[in-house]
Amino acid sequence: MGFIVSLGLTGQAKDGPIEMEIRSHYETLLKEAAGIRDRVKNGQDLGELPTLDGLRYAIKKDLIDPFHNYAVSTYGNQIDLPEHTVKVASVSLKIGKSLKYDPKKLLELGLASFVENVGMYTIPDHIIQKSEKLDPEEIATIRGHPEKSYEILSRASTRYQWLAEVSLQTHERADGSGYPQGLRGVEISEFASIMGLADTYVALTSERPYRRRWVPADAVRLMLSEGKTQFPTRILRAFMNEISLYPVGAYVKLNNGSLGRVISTEKNQPLRPHVKILRDFRGHKAEKSTVIRLLEHPLLYIKEALSTGGE
Repeated sequence: MGFIVSLGLTGQAKDGPIEMEIRSHYETLLKEAAGIRDRVKNGQDLGELPTLDGLRYAIKKDLIDPFHNYAVSTYGNQIDLPEHTVKVASVSLKIGKSLKYDPKKLLELGLASFVENVGMYTIPDHIIQKSEKLDPEEIATIRGHPEKSYEILSRASTRYQWLAEVSLQTHERADGSGYPQGLRGVEISEFASIMGLADTYVALTSERPYRRRWVPADAVRLMLSEGKTQFPTRILRAFMNEISLYPVGAYVKLNNGSLGRVISTEKNQPLRPHVKILRDFRGHKAEKSTVIRLLEHPLLYIKEALSTGGE
Protein backbone atom coordinates (compact mmCIF):
# COMPACT_ATOMS: atom_id res chain seq x y z
CA MET A 1 0.00 0.00 0.00
CA GLY A 2 1.57 3.25 -1.07
CA PHE A 3 1.60 6.70 0.42
CA ILE A 4 -0.36 9.37 -1.44
CA VAL A 5 1.98 10.56 -4.16
CA SER A 6 0.79 14.15 -4.09
CA LEU A 7 2.54 14.89 -0.76
CA GLY A 8 4.68 17.99 -1.11
CA LEU A 9 4.67 20.72 -3.72
CA THR A 10 2.21 20.32 -6.55
CA GLY A 11 1.25 22.16 -9.70
CA GLN A 12 1.72 22.11 -13.43
CA ALA A 13 5.30 22.58 -14.59
CA LYS A 14 5.74 25.93 -16.25
CA ASP A 15 8.88 27.92 -16.90
CA GLY A 16 8.99 31.39 -15.38
CA PRO A 17 11.22 34.32 -16.42
CA ILE A 18 14.24 32.99 -14.48
CA GLU A 19 13.96 29.51 -16.02
CA MET A 20 13.65 30.97 -19.51
CA GLU A 21 16.62 33.24 -18.88
CA ILE A 22 18.73 30.32 -17.66
CA ARG A 23 17.83 28.27 -20.74
CA SER A 24 18.75 31.20 -22.98
CA HIS A 25 22.14 31.65 -21.31
CA TYR A 26 22.78 27.90 -21.40
CA GLU A 27 22.14 27.80 -25.14
CA THR A 28 24.37 30.85 -25.66
CA LEU A 29 27.19 29.11 -23.79
CA LEU A 30 26.73 26.03 -25.98
CA LYS A 31 27.13 28.23 -29.06
CA GLU A 32 30.27 29.84 -27.61
CA ALA A 33 31.74 26.41 -26.86
CA ALA A 34 30.87 25.26 -30.38
CA GLY A 35 32.57 28.37 -31.76
CA ILE A 36 35.76 27.52 -29.89
CA ARG A 37 35.54 23.94 -31.20
CA ASP A 38 35.19 25.14 -34.79
CA ARG A 39 38.15 27.52 -34.53
CA VAL A 40 40.38 24.84 -33.07
CA LYS A 41 39.33 22.27 -35.67
CA ASN A 42 40.04 24.83 -38.42
CA GLY A 43 43.51 25.50 -37.03
CA GLN A 44 42.69 29.06 -35.98
CA ASP A 45 44.01 30.75 -32.84
CA LEU A 46 41.42 31.53 -30.19
CA GLY A 47 42.42 35.18 -29.88
CA GLU A 48 40.18 36.89 -27.33
CA LEU A 49 38.28 34.33 -25.29
CA PRO A 50 34.47 34.55 -24.90
CA THR A 51 32.99 36.87 -22.29
CA LEU A 52 30.80 34.06 -20.92
CA ASP A 53 27.90 36.34 -20.08
CA GLY A 54 25.87 33.24 -19.19
CA LEU A 55 28.22 32.28 -16.37
CA ARG A 56 28.59 35.92 -15.33
CA TYR A 57 24.79 36.16 -15.12
CA ALA A 58 24.49 33.00 -12.99
CA ILE A 59 27.19 34.22 -10.61
CA LYS A 60 25.93 37.80 -10.28
CA LYS A 61 22.30 36.74 -9.73
CA ASP A 62 23.24 33.87 -7.38
CA LEU A 63 21.72 31.36 -9.81
CA ILE A 64 24.56 28.85 -9.87
CA ASP A 65 22.30 26.14 -8.42
CA PRO A 66 19.42 26.39 -10.94
CA PHE A 67 21.91 26.87 -13.79
CA HIS A 68 23.67 23.66 -12.75
CA ASN A 69 20.34 21.85 -12.33
CA TYR A 70 19.32 22.79 -15.88
CA ALA A 71 22.73 21.90 -17.35
CA VAL A 72 23.00 18.41 -15.85
CA SER A 73 19.35 17.61 -16.64
CA THR A 74 19.89 18.30 -20.35
CA TYR A 75 21.09 15.45 -22.53
CA GLY A 76 22.01 15.95 -26.15
CA ASN A 77 24.53 14.16 -28.35
CA GLN A 78 26.43 11.54 -26.34
CA ILE A 79 29.77 12.77 -27.68
CA ASP A 80 29.00 16.47 -27.83
CA LEU A 81 32.09 18.12 -26.37
CA PRO A 82 30.59 21.63 -26.15
CA GLU A 83 27.75 20.22 -24.04
CA HIS A 84 30.30 18.41 -21.87
CA THR A 85 32.16 21.70 -21.46
CA VAL A 86 29.11 23.61 -20.19
CA LYS A 87 28.22 20.82 -17.77
CA VAL A 88 31.77 20.77 -16.38
CA ALA A 89 31.61 24.54 -15.92
CA SER A 90 28.32 24.22 -14.02
CA VAL A 91 29.68 21.53 -11.67
CA SER A 92 32.92 23.46 -11.15
CA LEU A 93 30.96 26.57 -10.14
CA LYS A 94 28.95 24.51 -7.64
CA ILE A 95 32.19 23.35 -6.03
CA GLY A 96 33.65 26.87 -6.08
CA LYS A 97 30.50 28.18 -4.43
CA SER A 98 30.84 25.60 -1.64
CA LEU A 99 34.46 26.71 -1.17
CA LYS A 100 33.19 30.30 -0.63
CA TYR A 101 34.88 31.74 -3.71
CA ASP A 102 34.05 35.40 -4.30
CA PRO A 103 32.35 36.40 -7.61
CA LYS A 104 35.64 37.33 -9.31
CA LYS A 105 37.23 33.99 -8.44
CA LEU A 106 34.09 32.11 -9.46
CA LEU A 107 34.18 33.77 -12.89
CA GLU A 108 37.86 32.87 -13.28
CA LEU A 109 37.02 29.27 -12.36
CA GLY A 110 34.13 29.28 -14.83
CA LEU A 111 36.36 30.59 -17.63
CA ALA A 112 39.08 28.04 -16.84
CA SER A 113 36.61 25.14 -16.84
CA PHE A 114 35.11 26.43 -20.09
CA VAL A 115 38.38 26.26 -22.04
CA GLU A 116 40.52 23.65 -20.25
CA ASN A 117 39.48 20.86 -22.64
CA VAL A 118 40.14 22.64 -25.95
CA GLY A 119 42.86 20.13 -26.79
CA MET A 120 40.16 17.46 -27.19
CA TYR A 121 39.01 19.25 -30.34
CA THR A 122 42.29 18.30 -32.04
CA ILE A 123 41.59 14.57 -31.65
CA PRO A 124 40.21 12.92 -34.82
CA ASP A 125 36.49 12.16 -34.74
CA HIS A 126 37.04 8.48 -35.49
CA ILE A 127 38.81 8.14 -32.13
CA ILE A 128 36.25 10.16 -30.18
CA GLN A 129 33.37 8.22 -31.74
CA LYS A 130 34.94 4.77 -31.54
CA SER A 131 32.71 2.23 -29.81
CA GLU A 132 35.36 -0.49 -29.54
CA LYS A 133 38.32 -0.61 -27.17
CA LEU A 134 40.96 1.98 -28.05
CA ASP A 135 44.39 0.72 -29.11
CA PRO A 136 47.55 1.96 -27.32
CA GLU A 137 48.24 4.62 -29.97
CA GLU A 138 44.70 6.01 -29.72
CA ILE A 139 44.91 6.08 -25.91
CA ALA A 140 48.18 8.00 -26.18
CA THR A 141 46.51 10.48 -28.54
CA ILE A 142 43.73 11.16 -26.05
CA ARG A 143 46.14 11.39 -23.12
CA GLY A 144 48.06 14.00 -25.09
CA HIS A 145 45.16 16.48 -25.14
CA PRO A 146 46.32 18.45 -22.02
CA GLU A 147 49.51 19.41 -23.87
CA LYS A 148 47.41 20.39 -26.88
CA SER A 149 45.21 22.54 -24.64
CA TYR A 150 48.34 24.17 -23.22
CA GLU A 151 49.67 24.96 -26.71
CA ILE A 152 46.35 26.41 -27.90
CA LEU A 153 45.75 28.55 -24.81
CA SER A 154 49.37 29.76 -24.79
CA ARG A 155 48.62 31.44 -28.11
CA ALA A 156 45.50 33.18 -26.79
CA SER A 157 45.41 36.70 -25.39
CA THR A 158 48.33 37.45 -23.06
CA ARG A 159 45.79 38.24 -20.32
CA TYR A 160 44.95 34.56 -20.14
CA GLN A 161 48.32 32.84 -20.04
CA TRP A 162 47.47 31.42 -16.61
CA LEU A 163 44.76 29.34 -18.24
CA ALA A 164 47.32 27.38 -20.21
CA GLU A 165 49.05 26.17 -17.05
CA VAL A 166 45.77 25.26 -15.35
CA SER A 167 44.59 23.30 -18.41
CA LEU A 168 47.84 21.30 -18.42
CA GLN A 169 47.13 20.11 -14.87
CA THR A 170 43.45 19.14 -15.08
CA HIS A 171 44.22 15.43 -15.37
CA GLU A 172 46.85 15.43 -12.64
CA ARG A 173 45.87 13.68 -9.41
CA ALA A 174 46.90 14.29 -5.81
CA ASP A 175 48.40 10.80 -5.44
CA GLY A 176 50.62 11.22 -8.51
CA SER A 177 48.55 8.86 -10.68
CA GLY A 178 47.55 11.54 -13.18
CA TYR A 179 49.13 12.86 -16.36
CA PRO A 180 51.02 14.34 -18.17
CA GLN A 181 53.56 15.33 -15.48
CA GLY A 182 52.62 13.06 -12.57
CA LEU A 183 52.26 16.03 -10.20
CA ARG A 184 51.26 15.47 -6.56
CA GLY A 185 49.36 17.31 -3.84
CA VAL A 186 50.04 21.03 -3.64
CA GLU A 187 51.93 20.93 -6.94
CA ILE A 188 48.50 20.92 -8.59
CA SER A 189 46.45 24.12 -8.96
CA GLU A 190 43.24 24.08 -6.92
CA PHE A 191 41.34 25.15 -10.04
CA ALA A 192 42.78 22.13 -11.87
CA SER A 193 41.70 19.76 -9.08
CA ILE A 194 38.18 21.19 -9.08
CA MET A 195 37.87 20.90 -12.86
CA GLY A 196 39.41 17.42 -12.84
CA LEU A 197 36.79 16.23 -10.37
CA ALA A 198 33.96 17.94 -12.27
CA ASP A 199 35.18 16.55 -15.60
CA THR A 200 35.32 13.00 -14.20
CA TYR A 201 31.82 13.22 -12.75
CA VAL A 202 30.29 14.64 -15.93
CA ALA A 203 32.06 12.01 -18.06
CA LEU A 204 30.78 9.16 -15.87
CA THR A 205 27.18 10.39 -15.98
CA SER A 206 27.16 10.99 -19.76
CA GLU A 207 26.53 8.53 -22.59
CA ARG A 208 29.59 7.39 -24.50
CA PRO A 209 29.87 5.30 -27.70
CA TYR A 210 31.53 2.48 -25.72
CA ARG A 211 29.26 2.45 -22.63
CA ARG A 212 26.00 3.64 -21.12
CA ARG A 213 26.06 6.55 -18.70
CA TRP A 214 26.47 5.75 -15.04
CA VAL A 215 23.56 6.19 -12.65
CA PRO A 216 24.49 9.47 -10.87
CA ALA A 217 24.29 7.89 -7.39
CA ASP A 218 26.75 5.18 -8.47
CA ALA A 219 29.05 7.80 -9.98
CA VAL A 220 29.04 9.74 -6.70
CA ARG A 221 29.86 6.57 -4.74
CA LEU A 222 32.77 5.87 -7.08
CA MET A 223 34.02 9.44 -6.67
CA LEU A 224 33.90 9.05 -2.89
CA SER A 225 35.73 5.73 -3.04
CA GLU A 226 38.46 6.40 -5.59
CA GLY A 227 38.55 10.17 -5.17
CA LYS A 228 39.87 9.97 -1.60
CA THR A 229 43.44 9.69 -2.85
CA GLN A 230 43.04 11.55 -6.15
CA PHE A 231 41.54 14.84 -5.00
CA PRO A 232 42.17 17.14 -2.00
CA THR A 233 39.80 16.41 0.89
CA ARG A 234 38.35 19.91 0.97
CA ILE A 235 37.44 19.77 -2.72
CA LEU A 236 35.89 16.31 -2.44
CA ARG A 237 33.91 17.49 0.60
CA ALA A 238 32.74 20.59 -1.30
CA PHE A 239 31.65 18.36 -4.18
CA MET A 240 29.59 16.19 -1.83
CA ASN A 241 28.05 19.21 -0.10
CA GLU A 242 26.82 20.55 -3.43
CA ILE A 243 26.12 17.50 -5.58
CA SER A 244 24.65 15.06 -3.01
CA LEU A 245 24.48 11.26 -3.06
CA TYR A 246 21.38 11.56 -5.23
CA PRO A 247 22.32 14.46 -7.52
CA VAL A 248 20.07 16.46 -9.80
CA GLY A 249 18.97 14.32 -12.73
CA ALA A 250 19.14 11.02 -10.81
CA TYR A 251 16.18 8.67 -11.22
CA VAL A 252 15.02 7.11 -7.97
CA LYS A 253 12.43 4.73 -6.55
CA LEU A 254 10.77 5.74 -3.29
CA ASN A 255 9.75 3.31 -0.57
CA ASN A 256 6.08 3.77 -1.53
CA GLY A 257 6.85 2.37 -4.99
CA SER A 258 6.65 5.62 -6.94
CA LEU A 259 9.37 6.57 -9.43
CA GLY A 260 10.82 10.02 -9.82
CA ARG A 261 13.71 12.24 -10.81
CA VAL A 262 15.75 14.42 -8.47
CA ILE A 263 15.30 18.07 -9.40
CA SER A 264 17.00 19.77 -6.43
CA THR A 265 19.10 18.82 -3.41
CA GLU A 266 19.19 19.83 0.24
CA LYS A 267 22.53 21.09 1.54
CA ASN A 268 23.91 18.80 4.27
CA GLN A 269 21.02 16.38 3.65
CA PRO A 270 22.35 14.13 0.84
CA LEU A 271 19.60 11.52 1.29
CA ARG A 272 16.64 13.96 1.25
CA PRO A 273 16.46 15.72 -2.15
CA HIS A 274 13.43 17.14 -3.95
CA VAL A 275 11.90 14.49 -6.22
CA LYS A 276 9.59 15.09 -9.18
CA ILE A 277 7.21 12.12 -9.38
CA LEU A 278 7.08 10.49 -12.83
CA ARG A 279 5.05 7.36 -12.03
CA ASP A 280 2.89 6.59 -9.02
CA PHE A 281 3.09 3.44 -6.89
CA ARG A 282 0.77 1.65 -9.35
CA GLY A 283 3.15 2.37 -12.23
CA HIS A 284 0.82 4.91 -13.81
CA LYS A 285 2.38 7.95 -15.42
CA ALA A 286 1.93 11.04 -13.25
CA GLU A 287 -0.59 13.42 -14.82
CA LYS A 288 0.51 16.46 -12.82
CA SER A 289 3.92 17.86 -12.03
CA THR A 290 4.21 16.69 -8.42
CA VAL A 291 7.34 17.49 -6.42
CA ILE A 292 8.05 15.95 -3.04
CA ARG A 293 10.52 17.54 -0.64
CA LEU A 294 11.66 14.45 1.24
CA LEU A 295 12.95 16.55 4.14
CA GLU A 296 9.33 17.45 4.90
CA HIS A 297 8.08 13.84 4.75
CA PRO A 298 10.02 11.58 7.15
CA LEU A 299 7.98 8.50 6.18
CA LEU A 300 9.17 8.72 2.60
CA TYR A 301 12.72 7.89 1.55
CA ILE A 302 14.71 6.78 -1.48
CA LYS A 303 14.83 3.00 -1.73
CA GLU A 304 17.14 2.75 -4.74
CA ALA A 305 18.67 4.66 -7.64
CA LEU A 306 17.56 3.75 -11.17
CA SER A 307 18.97 4.10 -14.66
CA THR A 308 15.64 5.43 -15.97
CA GLY A 309 12.41 6.78 -14.54
CA GLY A 310 10.05 5.63 -17.27
CA GLU A 311 9.50 9.09 -18.77
